[in-house]
Amino acid sequence: MLTDNISPEDFPPPKWRPFQLAFLLLNLVSITNPENSDREIVDLLFFPTGGGKTEAYLGLAAFTLVLRRLRDPSIYSAGVSVLMRYTLRLLTLDQLERAATLICALELQRQHNPKLGNHPFEIGLWVGQSATPNKMGSKRDKDENSAHARTHAYQRDDKAKPKPVPLERCPWCGAELTTNSFQLLPNPDAPTDLRLICVGSKKRADGKPACVFRRNNFLPLIAVDEQIYRRLPCFIIATVDKFANLPWVGQTGALFGKVTHYDDRDGFYGTGDPKIKGRSLEKRLPPPDLVIQDELHLISGPLGTMVGLYETAIDALCSVTNNDKTIRPKIVASTATVRRADRQIQALCDVLSRYTLAGIMGASKSQN
Repeated sequence: MLTDNISPEDFPPPKWRPFQLAFLLLNLVSITNPENSDREIVDLLFFPTGGGKTEAYLGLAAFTLVLRRLRDPSIYSAGVSVLMRYTLRLLTLDQLERAATLICALELQRQHNPKLGNHPFEIGLWVGQSATPNKMGSKRDKDENSAHARTHAYQRDDKAKPKPVPLERCPWCGAELTTNSFQLLPNPDAPTDLRLICVGSKKRADGKPACVFRRNNFLPLIAVDEQIYRRLPCFIIATVDKFANLPWVGQTGALFGKVTHYDDRDGFYGTGDPKIKGRSLEKRLPPPDLVIQDELHLISGPLGTMVGLYETAIDALCSVTNNDKTIRPKIVASTATVRRADRQIQALCDVLSRYTLAGIMGASKSQN
C-alpha cells in the first residue's frame, strides 16, 4: 500500500513464513494435476489469528489463476476459477481489500504479458443486498437498493450515505475512494456497469501519478450481482448464505461455467438469461478450480446443516467428468482451532482432511 509517495514496487520484497511455503507446496500437485488423489482431501490451514493464513491461501489462489491462463489464454479460460467463502459478512468485507490487492497485481501483470490472455483478472464481491446492489437499475425505476440509486445518493451526500461498494480505499495505492471514484457507464441514467477508479493525488518521485488504476484503467472489482453474472470475475468472494440464490436465480449457473454465448461488450450469457446476445461458444467454461473456506470452525450447528445441504449442489456444479473420472475442485480451509475439525469436514464435504501447521503436515484419521 502506498505510503509517503512510495509506490508498491519500491517496497522491499515480502518474505514467506515456513508454514505458508509448506501449505503452498503441499497443494501444488492437486492444482496442476486435477486427477491427483489430493483433490479428495480438504487441506486445513491451522494457525492462530493474525499469523498469516490469508496470505498463504491467497498465494495458492494466485498460482491457480495464472496457471489456468498459461494453459489456455483464450476466452475459454475465463470464468470463475477461485471461489472464496466466508460465514460472516463483516469478515468478507474485511478480507476484500487484501484479495483485491492481489487481483490488481495480477491484472497489471496481464496487461504487460500477452501469454495471460486478453480477458482481465477481476474479483467479484457476491454478498447480500444490504452490502452490495443486486441490480444496476435506472432513472426510471424506484429501486432504492440498485447500483444507480445508491451511487447517485452517495454522490449527492457522501457524508450521510454509504458508498455503493463497501470499499473505503484503493486496494492498490491506499488513496481514499471519493464520489468521483464510482462511475455509472455508459449512461448514468441507464447504466450497465458500475466501475471504480482511483482519484488519489499522490505522485511518485518522477512526478507521475502513484496509482495506475486511473481514468480508463478501472480497478478490477465487480460488486453488482448483474455485472458478476455477465463479466464472470476469475475470483469470487462471497458469504455462504449467498448460495441460497442457486435454485432461484438462473444466472448463478454462469458462476460454474454454464454459459453458451459471449458478447464482446456485455459479457457472457447462458440458458438462465431471458435474452441471449453475442456469438455462440464452442464449449462451456471450466468450473471453479479452487474453493477456499475461511473460518471453518464457524460453520457449525444449524448454519453447518444448511451449508452442508448446499455443499452437495456446489460440489456437483463444480465437478466435471474426464476419462470416466469425476474431477472435483480442490478445497482448502483455514481456522484458528481444529477442535472436532475431522468430523466437521467429513460431515460438510464428505472427504478426508489434513492439517498444515507451521510447516508440519499430518493426515487426519477421518475416512471416506
